Amino acid sequence: MLKQRKLIDEHAACQVLGGVATPIHRSTLWRGIRAGRYPAPIKVGPATNRWDEAELIACIEHAASGREAA
Repeated sequence: MLKQRKLIDEHAACQVLGGVATPIHRSTLWRGIRAGRYPAPIKVGPATNRWDEAELIACIEHAASGREAA
């Protein structure tokens, strides 16, 4: 059975990574993708990107676990 993914747009991805009250800026999102800190988007159309919400949350959890180990 195929697992359902919750795909979110750029604005929602910024909110997941930074918080609803203070989301990260979209340029910060794209710099993080280029640097390998954040997962790349899924292209769903010629000018449409979506992110897997679970991948973004896993990215945050990974960063937090690295911080706790230090």
